[in-house]
Amino acid sequence: MRILDALIQKPRLVLAAFGLFCVAAVGSAHALGEIFLLEVCAMCWFQRLSFLLAGAAFMLAAAWPKLGLVTQRIGELGLLLGLASAARQTYLIANPELASDNCAAGLFYYLQIEDYAGFLRAGMLGGIDCAENQPLILGLYLPQWSLLAFIGMLGLYVAWMGLRRARKVSA
Repeated sequence: MRILDALIQKPRLVLAAFGLFCVAAVGSAHALGEIFLLEVCAMCWFQRLSFLLAGAAFMLAAAWPKLGLVTQRIGELGLLLGLASAARQTYLIANPELASDNCAAGLFYYLQIEDYAGFLRAGMLGGIDCAENQPLILGLYLPQWSLLAFIGMLGLYVAWMGLRRARKVSA
């Protein structure tokens, strides 16, 4: 009961922990990419950027409570964008024949030429290069681990928000 009360009474600490988890997920993905000598595809970059967006927003919400609601929503958006991208990439790995284009231009190329629709399309829809050359790590591909990380993070976040809401109603 004390732990639950602490989670409710110290939201800044919980938000900081969510932010650190997001940054740690990106660090883990980078380390695994270096270990397995992976070239990062557009969808993988997008998922990393989504985690960084969420992490930065949650840390900002923890550090600056006056903008907490806005920055939390930005963090939630980052998690949802990353979840959608990881789910799509997992689907492409299972069904590579359904992958359409090639993202060979790279995700950051779209930002350089200010093609933001192309940036979102490459990050969310991917291409054949996002479905190939994936190593198995403990029986799962890296995008599947990413999907599990996004699902776990969202699950913990929703449970925490639900707990806070339930305690406020009953108080």
